[in-house]
Amino acid sequence: MPLVKHYPWGALFKGIWRTLLALAVTSAFVAITGTLAGGPSFTWLAIGSALSLLAAVPGYLLYRIGAPDHSAGNRVVMLLVLTFAAWLAALLVAPAYMSRQGTPTDAVVTHVVRGLSSVSEKRFPAYQVADRGTGENLGRLRFLDTEPKVGEKIRVRVDPRGWFNVTVSDPTGRFTKLAALIVGVLGLVALILGVSGHMPD
Repeated sequence: MPLVKHYPWGALFKGIWRTLLALAVTSAFVAITGTLAGGPSFTWLAIGSALSLLAAVPGYLLYRIGAPDHSAGNRVVMLLVLTFAAWLAALLVAPAYMSRQGTPTDAVVTHVVRGLSSVSEKRFPAYQVADRGTGENLGRLRFLDTEPKVGEKIRVRVDPRGWFNVTVSDPTGRFTKLAALIVGVLGLVALILGVSGHMPD
């Protein structure tokens, strides 16, 4: 009982709520940057991905205010963990949203163009698609597993709210599931690091 009574419960609970607050603030910024990354062009993908690298900073600063000086090492590691998790999580916003809210639609490829990455300066194929029934332009698809030709039918998902670009019918593929697993593990690591960083020597 003396061990339980003298355990630093105050530091433990402070570490828990401070770290959860840091994760919540980071998640809010991830939602914003992820929405940008799901925009209708590669430029928005690059901008959203780049900004998501900074998404952990506000949460980290909130966490750092209440962290003791001896936990400087923990703070550096936690910032790196939060930053990497935020970057991956931002790329999960669009597929997770589209898998639940996107409207399944039959489309047809109308044009195949070569886009230019402003980051890597490499060209990649982009597929202009239109609604098969109405002919309405739906936008462009990028980074497909296959290379459909003009006139070929393809199943897509369209965002009824217009927030995200058109996606394939199953936007949560193997990469998305692996990224979600990594983000979950990193979130758990951040929680452990955050709590331990508030404990006394």
